[in-house]
Amino acid sequence: MKKILKKLTPFISIIFFGFALWYLDQELRHYQISEITAQLSEIPNLYILISLILSFLSYVILTGYDALGLEYIGERLEAGKIIRAGYVGYAFSHNMGMALLTGGSIRYRIYSAWGFSGMQVTQIVGFSAFTLWIGFCAVGGLALLFATPEMPGEVVVPYLSFRVLGMLLLLMVVGYVWASAKVRKELTYNDWSFTFPDLKLAVKQVAIASVDWLMAAAVLYVLLPEGEISFFSFVGIFLLAQIAGLFSQVPGGLGVFESVMLLYLSNFMPASQVLGILVVYRIIYYILPLLVALIVLGYQEYQVNREAVQQLGEKATDWVPRVVPQVLSFSVFIGGAILLFSGALPSEVPRMQWLQHAIPLPVIEMSHFFASLVGAALLVLAGALQRRVDAAYHLTVGLLVFGILFSLLKGADYEEASILAVMLTALIFCRQEFHRKTSLFSGRYSAQWLTLIFMVLISAVWLGAFAYQHVEYQSDLWWEFTLTGDAPRYLRAMVAAFGFAVIIGLIKLLRPNRPDISAAGNEIDRAKEIIAESDRVLSNLALLGDKELLFSESRRSFVMFRREGRSWIVLGDPVGPPEEAEELIWQFCEHCSESQAKPVFYQVGSDYLEYYMDLGLTFFNIGEEGRVDLTSFNETTPDPAIRDNHRQLSEAGYEWELLLPGQVSPLISTLQRISDESLKNRKRRETGFAVGHFNEQYLKNFPVALVREGGRPVAFSNILRSGHQEEISTDLLRYRSQVPHRIIDFMMVEAMVWGHEQGYRWFNLGLAPFSGRDEHYFSSRWNTVANFVYTYGENLYGYRTVRAYKEKFHPEWSPNYLVCPAGLGMPRTLSNLARVVSGGFSNPLSGKIEGSSLKEKEKQQGISGP
Repeated sequence: MKKILKKLTPFISIIFFGFALWYLDQELRHYQISEITAQLSEIPNLYILISLILSFLSYVILTGYDALGLEYIGERLEAGKIIRAGYVGYAFSHNMGMALLTGGSIRYRIYSAWGFSGMQVTQIVGFSAFTLWIGFCAVGGLALLFATPEMPGEVVVPYLSFRVLGMLLLLMVVGYVWASAKVRKELTYNDWSFTFPDLKLAVKQVAIASVDWLMAAAVLYVLLPEGEISFFSFVGIFLLAQIAGLFSQVPGGLGVFESVMLLYLSNFMPASQVLGILVVYRIIYYILPLLVALIVLGYQEYQVNREAVQQLGEKATDWVPRVVPQVLSFSVFIGGAILLFSGALPSEVPRMQWLQHAIPLPVIEMSHFFASLVGAALLVLAGALQRRVDAAYHLTVGLLVFGILFSLLKGADYEEASILAVMLTALIFCRQEFHRKTSLFSGRYSAQWLTLIFMVLISAVWLGAFAYQHVEYQSDLWWEFTLTGDAPRYLRAMVAAFGFAVIIGLIKLLRPNRPDISAAGNEIDRAKEIIAESDRVLSNLALLGDKELLFSESRRSFVMFRREGRSWIVLGDPVGPPEEAEELIWQFCEHCSESQAKPVFYQVGSDYLEYYMDLGLTFFNIGEEGRVDLTSFNETTPDPAIRDNHRQLSEAGYEWELLLPGQVSPLISTLQRISDESLKNRKRRETGFAVGHFNEQYLKNFPVALVREGGRPVAFSNILRSGHQEEISTDLLRYRSQVPHRIIDFMMVEAMVWGHEQGYRWFNLGLAPFSGRDEHYFSSRWNTVANFVYTYGENLYGYRTVRAYKEKFHPEWSPNYLVCPAGLGMPRTLSNLARVVSGGFSNPLSGKIEGSSLKEKEKQQGISGP
């Protein structure tokens, strides 16, 4: 059902937007565009100045949401940083839509630069979004209860219904404050959990959010003529209009917000005056803050680059530039829309009269025509910019230059030329962020992006149709070239823009297909060739056959993943040449986007973190990978307890030998019996995915270490090897029930000695929790996953003791990460991950293990401590 609703969302947006345009057309059909533009000059300059000041204060108050979020998670940050993060984030979320506010991708980039984890940023963003709704309920409840607005006669709404709604909203606020004072228990529902803040913080939420909503309403209210409507009656309608815009899924509620406000305010003043005021409000509260935010990001990128140069190439620690492509992509989209809308509106007569003395009419006509084409092209290129395509960057820079030139030549439109110049400047400073050497048409546009392009094109057509509704259509209009021929220019420009969009659409449809996703079994031979050149042993798990493989276009690299719910979970970093990693990560995420799935990268290192960040993903530090240096290893390297166990078992007659891959088949039935007995004794089933499982075809790929006692096989492990003699590791560790648990120490030491003799550099011990951090460091959901990762893989040590055990081999530690989308969907993502890594365990997030608890399991393993 959710998947169907997600597919329908773009159509719902189009329906709402189309209805809003229809309503505006009905209300404004008796007015001319000149009457609306004339209203802009009727607004007193003092009112505009006050509105600008209130808009600035509103954004400052908005940043208080982030301050409350930081207080909620118990963290502190400088006031200047909070204002920067909040202002930039909200400036873009207001224009892009509220989904970004809750998703928090922009603010994640900013906060991660200052050392906040992905989970912390998710909590800040979620708490901020909740604060916004608390304020809405408080202000809306008071306004509807005590200042019930009067609706137009054609809208029949029972008077009491507003008051009942107001009471319900206030009851929710009172209930929340009461719960904050009384309830200390964590509330959970399915994958979600919430802890109420203390009473003091809850009161701050209500106060700050209420002032913010009142301030936002005041930005528009001060632009209205005096005495027409009371402020508190206006606030109720303002909030209803904002909610209508939110639920329409139209970015910024464009058109929908205006329709609701026009429906109400037309009772008090002419519709042309209302629309003129709403245009000014859009500029003050939406467009100007967006431009300022763009300048701030461009300046910060310049500062980062300059600092990097001064530090002679030292890697900048500020990750804020990672958000730049998303920001500039949206800004370029707005620039394209501005050019299209400008091409649909009549030119300023005084400016045209001035231009005719300096510029020939053919140049004016061609400039108008090409300006609209540039606008349509920018709408398309904005999507490629978001994907960091190098060619899109160069084309966009060129088109912005031409857009500035055409804006000045077609009608001396210096305002839009200035806006485009700001975008061009920011783009030039961010050159290094657009580096993907791939085709402009390699990625598929999402339904939401195509919906946005369609809305802009339809809006431009509607705007021109409204502006020239009193011009009688004749076929001769297409060939009319005069200084005052705005309608003919509009017709030619719109046909060109739509024609360009259709051509691009056809090119996209006819583009070559992406590399196919293959089941591992179908491409096992090619995968083996790539694994043989890989430097990491983890890549060998592609040979299990329980994962799908996505190969690069060159077929020299791949990622291995499994689908679980709406999560596509990749194990490890891309396998293959490092220069192909970035493009392969992008390809995988684009596949996920097309399938409406979430990309999840599990157990990745730090080498490609910036590539994941480029895609708007967040990372969680889930532990550290230990590797023992084999170049200097000998039998005295491990701690004395390990050495004693190894010596005692050697003296007891246990012998270690290595079977080459070709020697495994004759003993496969013996190994099967050992494996089954080992699993039965430990009350476990095979898991797979991140660890091996017993499978004849899988084991034939590796040498197998066999342990004999008195000539009888009693234990075995398969040895994973990387290419270039880089590292080895043990995978399966299976032994008979009568064999002491110390056999693990014996097998590990023998494998390390063999690796040293064969010239391998590292022995990979796998993951372990962080030193000195207990389970409470992680979220409760991740903590449950971690129990499976650290306790129920092939190691025999509990979550609390696994690191202490591995420390006895004196490894070098490097961080490992979980990378996935930030936001409120995180609990479901962790649930999907838990199901994958837990393998045969039936309810991985219940906190119970089949057969025994964690404490019992450790007792069965004979482990009392590290």
